[in-house]
Amino acid sequence: MRLKFVIVFCCSWFALFINAQNPSEPCGTDQYRHELFKQDPSALEKWMQMEKNIEEYQSRPAEHNAERSLIVTIPVVFHVIHSGQPLGTGVNILDAQLLSQLEVLNTCFRKRNSDAALIPSWFKNRAADMDIEFCLARFDPAGNPTSGITRHDFTNISNQNYFDNVIKPATIWDADKYLNIWTTELLPPLLGYSTFPCLFPKNQDGVVLDYRMVGKTPVNPFPGNKNLGKTGVHEVGHWLGLFHNFQDSCAGGTPQTCSLDGDRVCDTPPEKEATYGKPNLLQNTCTETPVDDYDMWMNYMDYPDDDQVWMFTYGQKERIKAVLNNCRLSIQSALGCTDQTINFPYSGQVVDMQTSSGVSNAKILFDGPLKFEATADAGGVFSIPNLVEGYYDVYAGSWGYRTKLDTIHAYFDSGTGFRTIRLQGNHYYDDFLFDFGWTKSNTASSGFWVRENPIGTYFGGSLANPSSDLPDDFGLKCYVTGNGAANPLADGVNNGSVSLITPSFDVTGFADPYIHYSRWYFNGGMVPSGDNMLVRLTDGLNTVTIETIDTSNQPTNIWTEKVFRIADFLTPGNNMRVNFVVNDVPGSSQNIVEGGLDRFQITEGPVGVKNIDGGETKMNVRLYPNPSTGRTILEFGLNKPEPVTVKVYNLIGEEILRQESMDSKVGRFSLDFSGYASGLYFVSVSTTHSEKILKFSLQR
Repeated sequence: MRLKFVIVFCCSWFALFINAQNPSEPCGTDQYRHELFKQDPSALEKWMQMEKNIEEYQSRPAEHNAERSLIVTIPVVFHVIHSGQPLGTGVNILDAQLLSQLEVLNTCFRKRNSDAALIPSWFKNRAADMDIEFCLARFDPAGNPTSGITRHDFTNISNQNYFDNVIKPATIWDADKYLNIWTTELLPPLLGYSTFPCLFPKNQDGVVLDYRMVGKTPVNPFPGNKNLGKTGVHEVGHWLGLFHNFQDSCAGGTPQTCSLDGDRVCDTPPEKEATYGKPNLLQNTCTETPVDDYDMWMNYMDYPDDDQVWMFTYGQKERIKAVLNNCRLSIQSALGCTDQTINFPYSGQVVDMQTSSGVSNAKILFDGPLKFEATADAGGVFSIPNLVEGYYDVYAGSWGYRTKLDTIHAYFDSGTGFRTIRLQGNHYYDDFLFDFGWTKSNTASSGFWVRENPIGTYFGGSLANPSSDLPDDFGLKCYVTGNGAANPLADGVNNGSVSLITPSFDVTGFADPYIHYSRWYFNGGMVPSGDNMLVRLTDGLNTVTIETIDTSNQPTNIWTEKVFRIADFLTPGNNMRVNFVVNDVPGSSQNIVEGGLDRFQITEGPVGVKNIDGGETKMNVRLYPNPSTGRTILEFGLNKPEPVTVKVYNLIGEEILRQESMDSKVGRFSLDFSGYASGLYFVSVSTTHSEKILKFSLQR
């Protein structure tokens, strides 16, 4: 059955390739996704995994009855992108037009649209209230009050590559907590496009609308047949995982194939092609069995005039609910548009685990409904003046210490006591969750080192810059040279060098210190001699090269972990640094050079930390669905066979479930919570050398 799923799915992907080539498409989502598939070899695998998660979720409907009726509220931020026009002129549209679009989204997704009365009798019982509402953000990602509307002046706003790779990353709010909607000028016939769940870089995630399609007439002052705000409804449908209902033409016309082909929704009849204008009510372009339906062109995921689309279906609702409980799970706990009047000052201290003395300048991150960062004083004491009540993961770290996830999904309110966070010393660690003050310099004209969520740049069909950081460390950031300019040749290291240097470290207290890091290097196009990446170690007086990476080290454009013994190069000292240099020989304009760095650390002895929990076994774990109403699946993958133990704890630390496996590299556990109360649980997955802890929410 799984083989059948993969074969059908790949064939459907090819059909999407064909559909995406239609130059008259008013929706650019298929083309946008198709371009990603061409550029990113991992995108198709990610998409297939998402479909597998949806299939898994939908295969157990009895477990998700409670989730079906829950109303999910999604915070929205509008980014008005213009090129200097006065407010209310052309592309710099008024707030009223944006508010009208928000109203249309709420009306259509809650089935409160008056034109629902026009749904033909044969489809009326399929029309669904999606139980999704949208609200304008009242607080920005830092917790500051906001109108939920931002305005930005850019040139070249109609260039889609520039828009996706430059404007979006420069303006986006946390895509895990907000639906970002950009309004701008799109080149005809394009009216809008969207990112699909789970596929695109986080700093591109959201919906783009042509300014003339935003909101409903008369607030929308632009004439035409697309001025009722339905383009926004259509594109948000894509953002929540819906395909066009004419996807793959007439594929999926049987009960056996309707969830695998076409739009993967069984109560939306397939259509041979998109429908435009004001179609015939009895249009029927495909033949289904056992019942041959008319076309459902009045569905929001088709292309008729705005006054001709009136409905979503229960099948589409099921698919969106599956997406909201997998790829877009975090949006359900976002508080960006609530009345956040419950905030309070909170303090704690970061101390050395061995000496209990305060860790000066330690960094602290509270990651929950909003993100709050703080820096400790000379005594290790930190304070957050306006922490918002809610559940948080709490991280702490400092140069010379091991970064720590101290608290998982803990509730903080005004009564929460002073917290002491203990860090392990004699260990330098940086996965760039925090900014510990690395030094950057350059002689090149572009491609400077930046600490950001990597976007991914492609050159000649190969991934030049990484599209994600290491998957098993904290956060999503790493250091990359440049970060996703529209033109890859303008993004790479060009005509010179870029240098990234660690803060000074003292290893005189180590018995036998080792350096660990993961690096990325790419050189493509016309490759002149001399282009390379150098890793140099210095003690302040002497400098040695510990690694040279060039085109002879293939493949280089993958994350590659390296380990070196310091004493093999220099005597361990108290003023040491490591310098990562990427060089591009001046004079060649048709080659691209890129570098990346993640998870740098200095440890005692050669056995380094290869995952976030400190073991030598590399472990990937997935828990789904999460939240669940009873049963959840835990899948694991190891880099070598080991026995695996799974333990489940309640909030007071009692072990309530345990399962074990024999030596294996991959495995699957089915965890049954049907006899337990709703609430939060912790799932420990451990081997001989490693352990990971995941949060699990049981909702009845």
